[in-house]
Amino acid sequence: MKVTVITSSLRSNYSGGSVHVNNVVRRLTKYFKVEFIPSINFFISNQSVAEEIERIKTLGIEVPEFVYSLSKFSDLKPSFLPYSPSVYREYVKNINIEADIIYDPDYTTPESIFISNKSRTLLGLTLHEPLYSFTQSIVYTYYTLRPFFIYSLDYFIKRGVGLYLLTRSKLKYMRQAKYLKFVAGVSNGTLDSVKLNVKKYLIYPGNGVDKELLDYRTRKKEDYVIFWTTLIPPKGVLNFLYVLYLLKKRGIQVKAKIAGKFLYYKYREMFFKFIREKGLDIEYLGFLSKEELYSIVAKAKLLIYPSLADGFSITILEALALGTPVIAYSIPTVYSVYKSVPAVKFVKEGDIKGMAMEVEEELRKGELLDAVYSDEVKSFIEFHNWDNVTESIAKILKEEVELGGKGSD
Repeated sequence: MKVTVITSSLRSNYSGGSVHVNNVVRRLTKYFKVEFIPSINFFISNQSVAEEIERIKTLGIEVPEFVYSLSKFSDLKPSFLPYSPSVYREYVKNINIEADIIYDPDYTTPESIFISNKSRTLLGLTLHEPLYSFTQSIVYTYYTLRPFFIYSLDYFIKRGVGLYLLTRSKLKYMRQAKYLKFVAGVSNGTLDSVKLNVKKYLIYPGNGVDKELLDYRTRKKEDYVIFWTTLIPPKGVLNFLYVLYLLKKRGIQVKAKIAGKFLYYKYREMFFKFIREKGLDIEYLGFLSKEELYSIVAKAKLLIYPSLADGFSITILEALALGTPVIAYSIPTVYSVYKSVPAVKFVKEGDIKGMAMEVEEELRKGELLDAVYSDEVKSFIEFHNWDNVTESIAKILKEEVELGGKGSD
């Protein structure tokens, strides 16, 4: 059985989707003959296309010769929204495949749909973030900008409207897919957002962690809380600041460490200015190696994670594996994954005051810290490994090919 994988990269950039794709696709070679065709984003601002393709081949993954000719699309400018349909029609013009099924392991742009329609090949898509409603797009963006909303009206409009337009674009192309056999999701909350008459699968487990993280676990915690991810408003970096400020106003000085890369200069400057003005005890660690990050997270008392942009949250899973409990917003996607995990406490989306109160209670009582070493949490972590994730996906692909065959116009 041959599977053609269409995605932007097979190299992790620390986003949840890229980590998933990097770990899963290489393991799919244990089950199938796997072919890789990159989407347009693979070529954008990539000075090492040939080297990257050769690296992918060393993983036992086939790369057709015509892929090299697609590098001419590297001149396109990066875009938050998909390109025009004419760009994708031109992109697939010289793409010819013979596969049992096409699989897009992180559906964000529609190349896989255009290739499936052209080749009349079965198609499966996996979503790592939900298809946001207009209300979610606007309200979630508003929540992420506090306490800097008044200085962020331009970002609010661009992000809020853009997120909804992105969802509309994804749905439009999904409706045009003639051979779409299934949509999979890494969480129930993600699948619930898909309002299409198509077969849906929950990938269970949806994501995994490497066993090596368990070696870093320690009960010898140091006196600080942690926050790490890509440092953008949707991931909660601004809310994190405000939680610590609210605690200080209540007379509770919390020491914190934060790691990751700022994508926007404006919010980097706001971040450090707010720390100085409010006298917060926050140490910025920058972008760390995995080994450095794991060691620091393992010694933290708590991960404060007010993210409003996750379909699963590998960050939370890694924290639990490292022995650090979590307080997070109860967005439907993340809540559906971790609601039964006793070392994770949820707070209503955007309720910064409620999160501050829960952080205060945990630092005083340490109940979540006790729970993170329970057998229940240990079993949860051990089950969430990349071999189990890949096996779940392989079963879905096999089932659809056995049931399917070629589609029809």
